[in-house]
Amino acid sequence: MNDYQFTVQPGEPLNRWVHTDLTIAPYQSDKAVFDHPVNITEEYVQIVYPGRQQFLDQRLKEEILLPETDFHHIYFPFENPRLEFSAFIPTPHLLSVYGRTFIKPDQGGTFPFTVSTCGSVEIWVNGTKQLSWTPYTRNLASHKDITLTLEEGFNEVILYMDDLAERDVNYFTELRYTGKTALEGYIQVPAKAEQIEQAERLLTSLHFSKDIYRSGRLEVYMNREEASGIEELFVNVNRNHLLNPVFDSKADDELDAFDFSFSVNLDESGFQKLMSVDELSSNGLLQFDIGVVLPGGVQVARRMVASILTNDDPGRSFSDSLPERKREILEFFSQSEKLDLNAGFSLIHLNGKVDEQAKRHIRSCFDEIQKKGDCADFRLAPLLGFTIKYQDTIPADFHEELKELAVNFRYWIDEPGNDVMWYFSENHALLFHVSQYFAGHLYPDATFSVSGRTGRQQYKKGKERLEEWFEVFLKYGYSEWNSTTYLPIDLIGFFSLYESAPDEHIRKLAKEALDFTFKIIAVNLHGKTMSTTYGRVYEHDLKAMEMGETANLAFITWKKGKLNTAMRCTTLFCLSSYEPPTLEDYFIEDASKALVTQYKQGIKEVYTYNYKTSSYSMSAAIRFNSYQKGHQQHAMNIALDQDNTQIWLNHPGEAVYSGENRPSFWAGNGVSPNITQYKQYMFLEYRLKEPFLPYIHAYLPFWKLDEVREEGNWLFAKKDDAYIGLYFSNGYELQEKGAIAHREARSYGAHHRVVATCASGAEVGSFEAFVEEQMNAAISIDSHQWSYATERAGALQVIDDQLHVDGKPVEYDAGYEVEEEHISIPQFQK
Repeated sequence: MNDYQFTVQPGEPLNRWVHTDLTIAPYQSDKAVFDHPVNITEEYVQIVYPGRQQFLDQRLKEEILLPETDFHHIYFPFENPRLEFSAFIPTPHLLSVYGRTFIKPDQGGTFPFTVSTCGSVEIWVNGTKQLSWTPYTRNLASHKDITLTLEEGFNEVILYMDDLAERDVNYFTELRYTGKTALEGYIQVPAKAEQIEQAERLLTSLHFSKDIYRSGRLEVYMNREEASGIEELFVNVNRNHLLNPVFDSKADDELDAFDFSFSVNLDESGFQKLMSVDELSSNGLLQFDIGVVLPGGVQVARRMVASILTNDDPGRSFSDSLPERKREILEFFSQSEKLDLNAGFSLIHLNGKVDEQAKRHIRSCFDEIQKKGDCADFRLAPLLGFTIKYQDTIPADFHEELKELAVNFRYWIDEPGNDVMWYFSENHALLFHVSQYFAGHLYPDATFSVSGRTGRQQYKKGKERLEEWFEVFLKYGYSEWNSTTYLPIDLIGFFSLYESAPDEHIRKLAKEALDFTFKIIAVNLHGKTMSTTYGRVYEHDLKAMEMGETANLAFITWKKGKLNTAMRCTTLFCLSSYEPPTLEDYFIEDASKALVTQYKQGIKEVYTYNYKTSSYSMSAAIRFNSYQKGHQQHAMNIALDQDNTQIWLNHPGEAVYSGENRPSFWAGNGVSPNITQYKQYMFLEYRLKEPFLPYIHAYLPFWKLDEVREEGNWLFAKKDDAYIGLYFSNGYELQEKGAIAHREARSYGAHHRVVATCASGAEVGSFEAFVEEQMNAAISIDSHQWSYATERAGALQVIDDQLHVDGKPVEYDAGYEVEEEHISIPQFQK
């Protein structure tokens, strides 16, 4: 063994560890009922399931002992300050792991640290336990100031952490040193330290040539000097270190895993060609663990992400008739090689029969439903609706299989269970209620095994819950406003009810909800997809929106979006007779016109302000959650041109570039900004709070941009005829190294003001004229007010978070209905 030495400076994390095998085991608690209201807002809520309470009752009585197993895995943190194994597991599992490291102070004594976790932490120094801390705050980090007593010379530090995984699990411990003098340390490794250091430097230098690939080969940049002597790379695709060993079923939209190896062969620009996208059968945001194998069998790898969008164009034109176009899209969906519930629906509709191929597709979701894995409701609701609509086509033996699923499912938390399905957001609540309503209608005389109710009782209760759900929804709109992730999930329920609900008034409620949702899509559609502020978002939504279902819906409905293979709600749309109302007035194609739309949604009355022209769109959630802890809310968005070139700012919720936390590095905000907007002028203020990452940043898809220009505190970008300017009060740095190279502008500090503005060539003549206009803008900032002024914009001033234009306050007073204002844009005269 060799000593890999490191130094921990004051304020830095201690995150060099070797660790034991990850212990992961299914957790079976007693089945129980409980009560908790549905969350009708968008933020994360803490809900203690009975299974977690039982786990805590058991765990808090246990004494954790030192391990008897070996420490034979090396943890490579890269940008992560934590020892972390966060992941997603659809059913409850117990997680535990031990880590070991050695640290050496200049002299013995007590040394201060801050420890952070969502589960529990035990720490031993030289065999003596010095910390046992069990906050168990499930996915919300708790922080504790501690001291460790260290002897002169090297000290063995062993750390233990555990938690109960319930769906998404933030599973980590951060041990940050807060002393005044540096600490030396080492871990024991079977390779030479200099070999590991070279491998880490090489992998730190990696970045993809772009974030979304449609054809060709993936390309990753690496430092040529650090690649010297390294002959081969391995790439593992979509390897979940927690999920893969224990949960062998996959939902119909999960991604397959692959393994590849490559000889290192850099081109002149330092890029290594990896696999062809055609070798990756999955579309979506894929995780690539790229690494090298060193002598002694040491594998050094780091995780990167890129989006793959292939097999999205069947290479033909589509009818201008919506009913005919729906059928053509169903033919495209039915050709899916991957087993998918909705491909089965398509085949049955097109062929008029349930053959073995269709059964294989539909059965692909059975295991998830039977195991009551999280999001099983997303599959069961449409499956039961389809069964009602096509019951005369489905053979009797297959009917029995479907009935078994329905009568053995858990439809709500008033029925005893020990699963960790999420019931409490508006989309999940809807689909559980739809499922209960449909199941009771289908099997009125059956006794449902979980609840003991008859089908008639399930039907009645499901209908009552649906009526209550729609009463709130139709009054306030989406709590997860505009969400490209969750609008399609709600649409699963709406389309299913529109086609299959046995009660006419429920079908009418579904139509009203569908009309409202398509209006939201049309209002925010720019180019190929919705470009706006979102109440819930993930990294994959932001970086590759054209892969989402709203882009697919827009293509099917108006031939304006992007055809893709996302088909959970789009298949149901194509199977239905539903046609959206006329919404073409919301599409802006004339360069001399602009559209301003404003509306409130949700109990919190979240205010969407959207300004779009044919060249760009700009959207914000006005003064939402200002300066408070954020979650997955996407507070602002700017789209350039018509091809999904998206730019946004946020305060990162974690340090890992593509981690599992919510909020994450790119999606959501650790601390929410205060935003005001008037037409194409947006003003953002951040007041960051401890503990926090001390910077904000902007995402720049450099491979799509024609030009990026740095001018003092201004950052400018051009995409065809659309221009954007971002002014950072604290200045900024374009990142040029690592996974975020060339795609991030970072601004450090705790208090930020940012001005964002857009223009088109029709408005200002040229990119050079736009840059000159902004460089000559009058910008003034003091403690409680700041201002921006140009001849074209007039004088805009933010005073105590209130925006004024030419001395008059901007009133945000739209109701829950969309209010639009068509604007004629003064055209630049050459």
